[in-house]
Amino acid sequence: MPARRWFERIAPIYLVAIAIALGDGLGNFRIFVAPWLVAALSAAALIAFLASLRSLGTAIALVAIAAAATVPVRNLLDPAYNAPKLRAFADGARITIEGTVIREPEDLPERTRLYVSVNRAGAAGAPLAPSSGTVRVAVLDPAAFRVGDELRVTARIRFPRNDGNPGEFDYEGFMARQGIAATMTAPEGSIGTPGLVRLGHRARFPASAIEAIRLRIGEFIDKNLPFPERAEMRALVIGDRGEIEDDLRNTFARTGMAHLLVISGLHLSFVAAAAFALVRLLMMLSPGLSARGYANKIAALAASIAVCGYAAIAGNHVSTSRALVMVLAYMCAVMIDRAREALASLALAAIVICLALPGSTADIGFQLSFASVTAIVLGMRRFAAWFDRASRRGRLRGEGRSRAWKNAEGIFGYFGVSFWALLGTSPLTAYHFNQFSTVGVAANAVVVPIMGFSATVTGLAASALSFVWAAPARALLHVAGLLLGMSNWLAGWFIEWPGAWYHAFTPTMIELSIAYGLLLLWLTAPLPPTPKPRTSGAVEGAEKPSEISSQGWRRLGARGALAIALAVALGADAAWWVRDRCLNPDLRVTFLSVGEGDAAVVRFPGSRVMLIDAGGAYPGYDYGERAVAPYLWSRKIMTVDYLVLSHPDLDHFGGFAYIAENFSPREFWAVRTPSADVRYAALLATLSRERVRTKLVDDSMPDAAIGGVSIAALNPDSGNAVTRNNSSMVLRLGFGAMSLLFTGDIEMPAEQTMLARGADLHAVVLKAPHHGSATSSSADFVEAVRPAVAVISDGYLNRFHFPSQGVVERYRDSGALVLRTDADGAVTADVSREGATVRSHSGKEVRIGSRTERGGR
Repeated sequence: MPARRWFERIAPIYLVAIAIALGDGLGNFRIFVAPWLVAALSAAALIAFLASLRSLGTAIALVAIAAAATVPVRNLLDPAYNAPKLRAFADGARITIEGTVIREPEDLPERTRLYVSVNRAGAAGAPLAPSSGTVRVAVLDPAAFRVGDELRVTARIRFPRNDGNPGEFDYEGFMARQGIAATMTAPEGSIGTPGLVRLGHRARFPASAIEAIRLRIGEFIDKNLPFPERAEMRALVIGDRGEIEDDLRNTFARTGMAHLLVISGLHLSFVAAAAFALVRLLMMLSPGLSARGYANKIAALAASIAVCGYAAIAGNHVSTSRALVMVLAYMCAVMIDRAREALASLALAAIVICLALPGSTADIGFQLSFASVTAIVLGMRRFAAWFDRASRRGRLRGEGRSRAWKNAEGIFGYFGVSFWALLGTSPLTAYHFNQFSTVGVAANAVVVPIMGFSATVTGLAASALSFVWAAPARALLHVAGLLLGMSNWLAGWFIEWPGAWYHAFTPTMIELSIAYGLLLLWLTAPLPPTPKPRTSGAVEGAEKPSEISSQGWRRLGARGALAIALAVALGADAAWWVRDRCLNPDLRVTFLSVGEGDAAVVRFPGSRVMLIDAGGAYPGYDYGERAVAPYLWSRKIMTVDYLVLSHPDLDHFGGFAYIAENFSPREFWAVRTPSADVRYAALLATLSRERVRTKLVDDSMPDAAIGGVSIAALNPDSGNAVTRNNSSMVLRLGFGAMSLLFTGDIEMPAEQTMLARGADLHAVVLKAPHHGSATSSSADFVEAVRPAVAVISDGYLNRFHFPSQGVVERYRDSGALVLRTDADGAVTADVSREGATVRSHSGKEVRIGSRTERGGR
């Protein structure tokens, strides 16, 4: 068959699934195809088929399908907004909405989340007009809400947006895929006030009935199980994950078992398997149906009904709906006698999910589910073939396998499932979670049957039985609780193993493609021929080593060439990153967008890294974990040598603890200013526990040099500073003719003190003092610095109204380009000895030469 028609040997369902998934993925990267081009491609495919150009027509049709799949993703991520919708309001405006709670509320430790479908909206105090969209409302006061509650909420509306940092989580896309147009936070103490009014209640079928069942099951679990088993059982049975603590989540995540704490395809598969086995067993009472081949079909139908009920009780979560589609696709395959076509049912599920839930390919659960199932199916095929080949060696013709071989196949096959799942998902867990579990194979093999199957199925059975017979239901739930407790202990035991898990850098899309390309080449490679059984006496029919070798080279062909190309690409990629990480001769500084705070990553020539401040003023949000660490991992930075704190305010030190615990810093630079903040004391305790040396810095410190970059401390001794802001550490980094100035939160008194001492403040790039506050950046200071670029680190729509417009104009009048992290995202300066290039995440860029530094712009 000609090479140009190779794809004709692939089942159409696989080609269509790949095309749709590819188009959906391109849409998530904001690569959209215009509808007119989709129509043109479709017409071209039709013409090719009519001209009997089957291969060309098929190829064009697949391209058209992929192009068409980008259209619904565009409608999701970049919709055409019109006046009646919520986007008509300004971001941050105070408005009033009226609507109905359409999803079960999520009870979190410090708040309750309500999903409100808006009917009317208007500016606060103004008449309401028809509107549409779903708003996620956070209620800070404990209160009971139900599906069908009609509410009026008055608060500021916030539209989802990303911070603009390299390596960040796509929060904006995530919220769009969840169908959430905006968020609001009802102020504390607002229930029953004009801020939050319950207008009434209208039952919604079937959501209200399902919610009543969920509430009753939740009460049953709460009354009969202790914490934390209670929280886990609620998560596994009714999908309520609000009470699960971070320590438990981390334990399961680091042992490669995070999927056990959420309702996923694994749990639905276990429920389906249990229902299937039970009904199949009952079908033995009717030999007639079994003889006609109806037993499996009826059992599959019953399993489908069981998982639909489970998914309904588990709540309206996208991950649950996606898992349900996958399980139902396989049950359909069983009902049409295609049970062995696991990959075909997987392809069908991918098609349905991408069409019903556009943008799903960007969802972490989608990627992990399909990667693990595909790897398991293909991997176990290879395992079965390999084991069959190994078991035939030395056997006589017609001789069956020994019991030892059968037992070995069962044991190795059981662990093999965990191995293939781990292998298939490892690149993705590195990409999304920056970790790799070395105990994942053993931990999953031991804990999954206890927690994922036994505890889940037993808990569900107990919950169902509680509606009709309380006493045995409580006993059964107690057994499920014991199984959960055992699972928790085992997870804690596994994580204590030496080297149980490691942090991983974030692979790029190219690296992911190479990794999965090599994996698929291996999993789909032709299997070696099965050795012929020998007759008594000498071995007959065995191939000579030379024959096997020559056949292997002949089979190498395009597959081998592709493998070599991928290996070469991997080597080139590794060489590029080694040069970027360890051998780059430039100084590189990235000012991260961390809300109302500061954080700057300094990469010196060579490999050493300094972090100046780490953000962290937003309650309950660790910018060290959520912003700084993802950026570091995305740049293959696994160690931060120096932590530098300008002054002990939370918006500057809040993210340091996570960095200290995960990036092995050597030194902590700080000023002498004391702080009574207990969170700062906790940070110092963490640094002590991690054995990080503390270095106190002021202008008496001799100039230091790292990688050829001079570092001068310009701040005077801060022991007698009136405010912590004026005690901020000020560092000037010099590299050839270029220099950068970091100023913390100094205000005009500190600026005047440094000017009076004759400090050399000039710099081409300035981190503007105190987030652009009007109390800083005096005219004399700006004239002394003469920056080409002034970077203002501030929070989007912050309550302090930073930066001051007067300060912005002052910098602009001096000739500086003003870049703001709230509007422009992260700002990166690539600095050589003769010049610098400064660019923002939003696309702004300026090139600076040595003469520019002196003001000759």
